Amino acid sequence: MAEIIYAKDLRPGMTYLSGGNIFLVIENTFNKTCQAKAVIKVRVRNLRIGGVSWQTLSEDKYEKAEVTSVVMTYSYKDGDNYVFMDTNTYESIEISENKLEWEKQFLTEGLQVRVQKYGDEILTITLPDTIAINVKETEMAAKNSGATARMKKAILENNVSIDVPEFIKQGEKILVRTSDKTYVGRA
Repeated sequence: MAEIIYAKDLRPGMTYLSGGNIFLVIENTFNKTCQAKAVIKVRVRNLRIGGVSWQTLSEDKYEKAEVTSVVMTYSYKDGDNYVFMDTNTYESIEISENKLEWEKQFLTEGLQVRVQKYGDEILTITLPDTIAINVKETEMAAKNSGATARMKKAILENNVSIDVPEFIKQGEKILVRTSDKTYVGRA
């Protein structure tokens, strides 16, 4: 029997089923006035079709979704699919490119990611917060740059373009935040 969860008990990190979709709670608010019914709003990520939205929950009960997370290593790209391998069982899985719109720009061979599954259905992957990656090419630093930190464009080994400080040179390994494609520091 499926576990039931009340809307007022939903917290960040929990998953639930609603309307044939699986939702991951990112944040929640609970507002109760003395004469009105409680209003529960949750910011959720739809794990089946992607996207983040706010929902006002009217139902009292939801079915809890048992989403498991498995650590896997990215191996290679095969046509329109990305192949990942479980390092414990050596099982390989393929994930369609359209499920990895944002994540695919950070995938490099050997990168460990978390793969979320609902039963046998593969929902999405979670990247590490930061990744170390080489700078393939970069602009020349401006002369007489002064005391203020200035940024320049750099193209990484995975062909992603980001802004880096002027002192970063071609061939250096840097840390990049995967949530917003920003420079963090040298690796």
